[in-house]
Amino acid sequence: MPRVTTAPSVTHAQGPQRPARTHTVTVTLALVMALAASLLVGAPARAAVESARKPTGFGFKIGTFNVLGSQHTRGRGGFAPGTQRARWTAGSIQKRGIDVIGLQEVQKDQLRVLRNRLPGYRIWPGTSLGNQGVRLQIAFRKRQFEMVGHGSVVTRFDRQRRPIPWVRLRDRRTDRRFFVIDVHNSPRGMEGERDSATAKQVRLVQRLRRKGNPVFLTADANEKREFYCKLTARTDLRAANGGNPGARGCKPPKRRLRIDWVLGGRRVKFSHYQEDRGPRVRKSSDHELIHARVRVRPARGR
Repeated sequence: MPRVTTAPSVTHAQGPQRPARTHTVTVTLALVMALAASLLVGAPARAAVESARKPTGFGFKIGTFNVLGSQHTRGRGGFAPGTQRARWTAGSIQKRGIDVIGLQEVQKDQLRVLRNRLPGYRIWPGTSLGNQGVRLQIAFRKRQFEMVGHGSVVTRFDRQRRPIPWVRLRDRRTDRRFFVIDVHNSPRGMEGERDSATAKQVRLVQRLRRKGNPVFLTADANEKREFYCKLTARTDLRAANGGNPGARGCKPPKRRLRIDWVLGGRRVKFSHYQEDRGPRVRKSSDHELIHARVRVRPARGR
């Protein structure tokens, strides 16, 4: 019977398996390291997103100025011509670093000068609201703010009908919105016209405020205590120069009252309020250049 030879079995118990485990571990470590690197790289992006979601405040300098219309200084004596005073006014706005300002009594020759001398600002309404609409202008820095809305309401002024302009501005850095209204009410003994105009201005503030954005109002109100008390009693506006409308009746600012006002809603904080009568301001107008710093607090729910 032929001999059957059986080949000895070879058992590769360890040698061939070690490289397989080493490869698996290497791949696993590579995946872990890649994941960690991905998380580290993504951390700043996530932090930026979270930061963007947080409520954001912003600030700027706001002012108001009655430029004294050209028609008031024609002829000999007194103030310089309106166009020269408009040049001084533009210089004062820039020198004081004012970012948003309401201007009253502007006339067409002065508007042309202001546009030329304030190249970094947009001025609205310009001539878009007709001849009567030229009298009130709102100027703001184009690099800092974008106008995303505008409008007007008509009130009585010195036996005429005049549009009161407002703008809605967007702060380019934070995307926050706010409104600015510019007001000039009737002078001297025209109490009835002032009362009627103020009532419309109160309703305008209330309407704009319902949109959820802060509202600012700049004004030559031709009134002191009465204007302040009416505005602060029926809206959330507060004056840049102080006062306490909620303390057992209306208590206007303690310092000498002016007819020129800067007011803003409760979620804003004013500081560095000034009634400016510098040399150029004195030569430009019979009014002070009122200006103040304002900080708009973060919006709730943002």
